[in-house]
Amino acid sequence: MNRAAPVAILLAASVAAAFTIPTPQETDALLSLRPDGSITGPLGSALTRLSPLAVAPTSAGGGIVFNGVDDAFRAADQLDLPREAISVEAWVAIEMPQRWGGIVGAVEDNGEFEKGWILGYDGEGMTFMISTEATNDGDGKLVTLRAPEAGYPFGQWVHVAATYDGEVARLFVGGAEQASSDEPGGSIVMAASARVAIGGYFDTDEAFPHDGRIDSASIYARALTSEEIQALASESPAEGKTANPWTDTGLDWRVLPYLTWPRPDGVSVLAETTSPATATLRLRTEFESDWRDFEVATDTPNTRLHEFRPEGLEPDTKYFYQVLCTGVIQGPENSELTSEVRSFRTAPKPTTGFEAMTFTVISDTQTQGDVAARVTALAHEHRPDFVVHCGDLVDTGGTKSDWTETFFPNIRPLIEHAPMISVLGNHEQDARNYYDYMSLPSPEKWYSLQYGHAEFFLLDGNRSLSDQSEQLKWFEEALEASRATWRFVVLHHPPYTSDSNDYGETSTGPSTRGDTNVQNILALVEKHDVDICFSGHVHDYERTLPIASGKVTPYEKGGVIYITAAGAGGGLEDFDATNTWFGHKKMRRHHFVHVAIHGNHLELQAMDEDGRMFDVLTLKKRP
Repeated sequence: MNRAAPVAILLAASVAAAFTIPTPQETDALLSLRPDGSITGPLGSALTRLSPLAVAPTSAGGGIVFNGVDDAFRAADQLDLPREAISVEAWVAIEMPQRWGGIVGAVEDNGEFEKGWILGYDGEGMTFMISTEATNDGDGKLVTLRAPEAGYPFGQWVHVAATYDGEVARLFVGGAEQASSDEPGGSIVMAASARVAIGGYFDTDEAFPHDGRIDSASIYARALTSEEIQALASESPAEGKTANPWTDTGLDWRVLPYLTWPRPDGVSVLAETTSPATATLRLRTEFESDWRDFEVATDTPNTRLHEFRPEGLEPDTKYFYQVLCTGVIQGPENSELTSEVRSFRTAPKPTTGFEAMTFTVISDTQTQGDVAARVTALAHEHRPDFVVHCGDLVDTGGTKSDWTETFFPNIRPLIEHAPMISVLGNHEQDARNYYDYMSLPSPEKWYSLQYGHAEFFLLDGNRSLSDQSEQLKWFEEALEASRATWRFVVLHHPPYTSDSNDYGETSTGPSTRGDTNVQNILALVEKHDVDICFSGHVHDYERTLPIASGKVTPYEKGGVIYITAAGAGGGLEDFDATNTWFGHKKMRRHHFVHVAIHGNHLELQAMDEDGRMFDVLTLKKRP
């Protein structure tokens, strides 16, 4: 796929005035899906639905229910759709935001091949995508319109429409024009393989079914006027259109409670439910019998993603926790939800003393959930105090299911007991999902965390680290202010790597031997007594010899050790066939790293997914 990153969308208020221009007649449409599930119009007979029709109760506003691929109305063959002008409109209720949400469309989008059009939504709001002659680069190009500000309400009706008159494409939400573009022009470019569908985003190799309701949907062979769109948006899609939101899904966990951001006086606890709910966090120490209740940290408590940041806890203390939820959306009867009791330990107070701690380092969990499950289950057996993730948590940051179906289910029970801190990888795509799910210190893109007598500096290698950049200035100031005994840097892209082809094809020519952007931190890392720099991105394990001033230097004399620990789920890569000047220990296996610190002694162990240890490093803190 080749699309721009999603932005927020504005939902206009309902249009309630009377209109002098009449609503387009049903007979004007090429096809129209009606509230009873029938499809009228010259092309209507070509669309079928595989599953039995399900309709929401009238008291909830009615509407045809969509939950999966078989619920969509789809054409088996290519239809003769208009090429010079088109309009599409629908009354829709959305229960599951997704990056490639579809309402009505006929699109083919495979890599750079982008033809057709689709009215839909992304993780934040409504969209219209269209490919035309003016933007055709040989294999088509979709232009994406997004309304500019707020999102859509869960399970509640909204009218959305789009028009194209051969020159300008327009997107309407709630009857009001929210976005337009004159970038398209000329005839619409269609693919022979594109099939009309209502209720999802479908092409020959992808299926993203709509989860929610559609009351009506129509396609017209002309560009409707703004007044006609307003008239359509003013009509009630069914009795009870203004009723409270409705869902056919029972209240359940989409993401079970988990932990991030360990602090001496608290921790972040997050959970996600399938529908909006009120949520409460309960905490007690191991010596207490009574629970203490904490409310969510956000200003919008009746949501699906519940974030808690309890404060006032005792440092270096074991706590039990539990999350309780009550549904707030009309739907099935099961409206109460209680998580199982789990535990964690708060961080010790920051100090320059000689406390003990353990932590796990993983990276690039990405696509292979079964690998991530094996690796993190073994890591949990060591009961680390917290987890460091070096980025690429998921394969596509903007795809909700990558988080809810691959990442979170497969790193349990580790993050139910050990809070996780992380950095952005390139696969996160700087998507909103990352910031929603990772409750971390501001600005989240980069930050520091002190845990006892160790401090971690977590950077975003996707953003500039060049001289005078905002991030590098922050990094220098944070290092200068640090009084921690042990200092670690965490980022996604490795400053040093013996990889075979990420930074130059080593079988035929030279390599930069690391990411040139993050190499800008090397002088500061060496100047400010950093001990180890952890990174990911290259899917293997590598530990360098200690390095300073571009050459191997003993650790005792200021050499910094660089460790790539990117083996928690991504497909394995390989090394240059010839060793590099800094290469020490390498292993092409899925793995995790366990680090134990007691006072001025550090021991690091690297273990593969079968629990076999293949590297050990011991350090005594240099003077």
